[in-house]
Amino acid sequence: MSDSGVDTVLIERRIAAIGTKVDQMTTKVDKVESQMEEVRKDLKKLRKDFLEMMLEQRRTAALEQATTELVSVRQEMDKKFGNYSVVRNTMVGILQATDAALVRKATISTVSEELMISTPDYWLAPVLVALAAWINNNRDLAERAIREAVKRDNEHTSLAMALICRRNNRTATCYEWLARYFSTQNAARIDADAMVYIDAYINGIFGTDEKHLCDDYMAGWIEQIRNQSPEFENEQSESWAEYFTGYEEDMSSRYPALKVAVKEFDYINKYLGKVEAIESISNDFADLKASDVDERTLAEQVDRHLMELVNSDDSKERNLRRQEEYLLAVKAFGGDVERARELVNRRRDEKRQQTMNIIDQMTRSMRDQSASVDVHKKKTAIQFLGSYINGGFNRYRKSDIPEFPQAITLDFDGWTSRVVTGDEGNALRGDYVRYVGEEKKKELAELDVKVAKGNKSHKIAAVVLAVLGVAFFAFVNQVIGILLLAGAGYCLVKTSLSGKQCAAEAEEIEAKYSKRIQEGCSEIDLALNQWKSAKEAAAERSDLLKLEKVA
Repeated sequence: MSDSGVDTVLIERRIAAIGTKVDQMTTKVDKVESQMEEVRKDLKKLRKDFLEMMLEQRRTAALEQATTELVSVRQEMDKKFGNYSVVRNTMVGILQATDAALVRKATISTVSEELMISTPDYWLAPVLVALAAWINNNRDLAERAIREAVKRDNEHTSLAMALICRRNNRTATCYEWLARYFSTQNAARIDADAMVYIDAYINGIFGTDEKHLCDDYMAGWIEQIRNQSPEFENEQSESWAEYFTGYEEDMSSRYPALKVAVKEFDYINKYLGKVEAIESISNDFADLKASDVDERTLAEQVDRHLMELVNSDDSKERNLRRQEEYLLAVKAFGGDVERARELVNRRRDEKRQQTMNIIDQMTRSMRDQSASVDVHKKKTAIQFLGSYINGGFNRYRKSDIPEFPQAITLDFDGWTSRVVTGDEGNALRGDYVRYVGEEKKKELAELDVKVAKGNKSHKIAAVVLAVLGVAFFAFVNQVIGILLLAGAGYCLVKTSLSGKQCAAEAEEIEAKYSKRIQEGCSEIDLALNQWKSAKEAAAERSDLLKLEKVA
């Protein structure tokens, strides 16, 4: 036994020693782990710093490269197209000088002819010569210069001449050039600039088109878009009908009592929402058609576009201009080429999005509710799209129209009643009071039954306890007998208390039903008033459902 004991102690000591070593090893492992975590953090920070350094180096290199390339691109632009800028500046100068009558005609002619020689292939140079010849009443030279300009760029030349003629009140000639410009346009790809000239034409900024030189182009564009889809008419009708649904309003806020208490409210809501939407649509279009166009502002906008046209890049310049735009973006973002590409691509996407078919251009202007859209754009849209707008309006007007109810059903608090005129207030309130009175009678009767049952139970218990108490007191145990008699007395007291509780509960029931009657009668009155108001609104606006045109 002693040997076994010694062995046990030894084993325990060795186990303890091993445990100590394990603890020591654990401490060392924890320390190593902590050190490893610090190393990992340091490596992570080092990696982050390294990546940031590399990114900064790449951006610095990209910035330096962009700066160098920008100089090169601009040098190439100046070398190839430097004279283009001179022509543009001269053209702007001549337009301004002729307005102010500050420059001699001979000077204008000399300058323009020199630029014509130094700027081959550029459409604006012969336009400049033509303008100078025009100023000097040299018809032959003007015609030859114009022919050359048209040969170089028919679209831009035609537009420039139209805008110049408008500035000089040469209406007939202006329309000849404007018609020529319109002939170059593709109805499927009309940009925002072209829409400015279309709006100006429709709103009379170019003067009276006595020969109707441009009308056919307008009609042709619409026909071109129409012929692209056999479902065009239906698509337009459906699109405008869907747009008009946005005018509908929920009548719940206007008739809250009807929403709460009337079963037919959905029909009332739909009908009034429809007729009021039609009224709003009609008013909006009437206001728009009656509104005046700010002709001065539109004319200034057209003149501003002339200057922009004169200063616009030629097609041969655009590749270098795109390179310049990108390099400038790289510089602006400190060498961040990703952000630069994102900016340039976004700008180009925005410009592409501004180009669409003429129907979509006008539709967008018409439906834009922001203050930035000029009235003249909407009036142009109405003139072109009137038939489609009216078609969509009729489709909207005829679709999903519920019958306005001739009577309603009040339904709340478990009570229902039929209403026709809205003048049935006395009868309805009386009926509701009777209904609530019956509910009150039922609850009071239930209270009486409950109290009667309780009293009966207490009385029976009192009698039983009293008999037992007397018996125990007389024959068995006086103490027990006294306790039983006390219990009998308690039951009798409970019977008395139940009567008082019953009276209190009855008062609460009376108060509750009095409140129900007050609130219910008020709800009836509100519902009746709102029903009469809704009926009047429906009657006053019923003719709107016969309206066939808004545009």
